[in-house]
Amino acid sequence: AITMTDSVVFDSGDSATIASGMKIHAKLGRVVINDNHLGFLRENGDLIDSAPLADVLIKKGLTYGMVPTLHVVLNGTKYQLNLSYQARINAGQDDGTAKDAQREENKQLVTIVKQLGGQVKGL
Repeated sequence: AITMTDSVVFDSGDSATIASGMKIHAKLGRVVINDNHLGFLRENGDLIDSAPLADVLIKKGLTYGMVPTLHVVLNGTKYQLNLSYQARINAGQDDGTAKDAQREENKQLVTIVKQLGGQVKGL
């Protein structure tokens, strides 16, 4: 289960766009890794989905307009994940800066997931 404690090893902050298929679950949600679980949270803190890291698969997502997106499979559901791009654009950052920051955050998330036993393909 996902809880906000001192053992949080990754937290995107309130900036992640989380979608599956055509459904957007959160535009300013959170991606959190805590106690060997990865969780997606809505803006109000409600859990969208979570899974033990050993059951998580991250793949390179489609690049919409060259925005580096990740595909994350939790419990058989494929999610499209943008950690901060839209929030950064909304905050007034230019496109290139927002994409560079997104790439760095993707790398950080992928590295932590790999280190803690999750699967990463094509990244």
